[in-house]
Amino acid sequence: MKLVPLAPPFGAEGGPGKDAVATGGKTPFATAPLARLATDTGVHSPERIGVKAARLGAAFRAGLPVLPGWVVPVGLGKSAMGAGADAIRANGLAAGRAAVLAQALDPTLAEELRSAVDGLGGRVIVRSSSPLEGDARWAGAFSSVTGVGPDNVASAVRSCWASGFAVDPLRRAEECGVGLEALELGVLVQPEIVAEAGGVARVEAGDVTVEGVRGHPGALLSGWAEGAQDDELARLVGSEIVAEVGALADRVHALLGDDLIEWAACDGEVWLLQSLRSAPDRRAGPVVPMPVDGLRVEGRPAAPGIGAGPLVACWPHETRAKDCRGAIVLVDRPVPALAPLLFGARGVIARAGAASSHLAEVARSLGVPMVVGCRHETVTGPRPAAGAWFATINGATGEVVLAPA
Repeated sequence: MKLVPLAPPFGAEGGPGKDAVATGGKTPFATAPLARLATDTGVHSPERIGVKAARLGAAFRAGLPVLPGWVVPVGLGKSAMGAGADAIRANGLAAGRAAVLAQALDPTLAEELRSAVDGLGGRVIVRSSSPLEGDARWAGAFSSVTGVGPDNVASAVRSCWASGFAVDPLRRAEECGVGLEALELGVLVQPEIVAEAGGVARVEAGDVTVEGVRGHPGALLSGWAEGAQDDELARLVGSEIVAEVGALADRVHALLGDDLIEWAACDGEVWLLQSLRSAPDRRAGPVVPMPVDGLRVEGRPAAPGIGAGPLVACWPHETRAKDCRGAIVLVDRPVPALAPLLFGARGVIARAGAASSHLAEVARSLGVPMVVGCRHETVTGPRPAAGAWFATINGATGEVVLAPA
C-alpha cells in the first residue's frame, strides 16, 4: 500500500470505530475499510508526509477534531519533482510545472487514490503538505485543489506537486537559500466540507484571538477577505462557534504546543484544518518613535515593529523585487504571491485584507512590520510613483505616517 492514513475515525465495517472519539463520533464521512490509524510516528514525520499532514496526524492522535484523510508521502513525488527540477535547469523557470504535470502516476497509487476518494464521500480537497512549512516564511506558498472527484484526483495530485515550481515558491527558495531539491511535497486528501464559517485562532500570553469570515477560510488566508473578531465575529457566525474555536485553540496549545490554528465550522461542528507554531518575534534593534510631522492614516495592526523607508507600490509577480529592498512596500491585498518582495523590505502596507493572512505570517517570520486596511490613496493617490513618498509604519498599532519625499 502506498498511501498513508491520516485520521480515519471509522472501523472496518464502515461505521464508527474505536477511533471515532477523536471527532465525537459525529463526522459524516465514511472511509474505506482499510483506513486504519497508523500509530508509527516515523511514518507520520514531517520529512515523510510534510508538516501540515504531520501536525494534523498528531492532532488526531491527541483526540482533536480532525477530518479523516490519506497522505501521498513525499517520497512518492520525488520522481515527478525531480523531473521538474531537471526541466528548470535545462530550459528555465517556466519549464518546471509543465514537466511535473506531464508525469504519469504509478497505476497502483492512482487506483488507491480513487478508492480513497470514494471512501471519503466522493468529493475531496487535495492539499499540499511540505516539509518546509514548519518555517513561516513558506506560509501560503503551495497550492490546494478543491472539488476533486475519483476521476480527477490523480490530476489534482500532480497539480499540487507542480505548485512547488510556481513563481512564488521558486523566488522564496532563492531568498531562503534553498535548492530545487528541497521543494518536495506530500499531498493530503481529505473530505471537502461546505464551511459555514472559518478562520484563524492564535494563542498569545494565555489569551486567544479568533478571526473569521462566513464561508471557507481560504479567502481570509489568501488575503482577499477581511476577517471579523470579537462581537462582530459572534454576530457573523454565532457566539457558540466562537467559543468552541477558542476552546479548540486552547486544547491544541495545551496538547501539542501549537499556538496558531486554522478552523472551519460545518453543520455546527468545528474542525481543525491546520495546526502550527507561529513565527517567533524577529524584531531587532531599538524601538524608534513615530515621527511627529507628516500625514497620518490609520490601519489595522498585522505584524509588530516599526519601519521606515521610501514607499514603493508593487503587485504580484512584478520583476521589481530589488526596488523593494529598504522600502515600505505598498500592496492592494496581502496575497501570498507577494511574499518574495518582503525579504528585503522594511515594512508592508496593504490597502485591504486580514491580519491573519498567510502574507502577514511571512512578515512576522521576517521581522517586517505590516499594517492592513490602510486607505493610503486618500493621501498618495491610487498608485504613487516609487520614491515620491516616505512612510513610517507601526505594525503593532496600525499607525502610518506619510510625508512627501
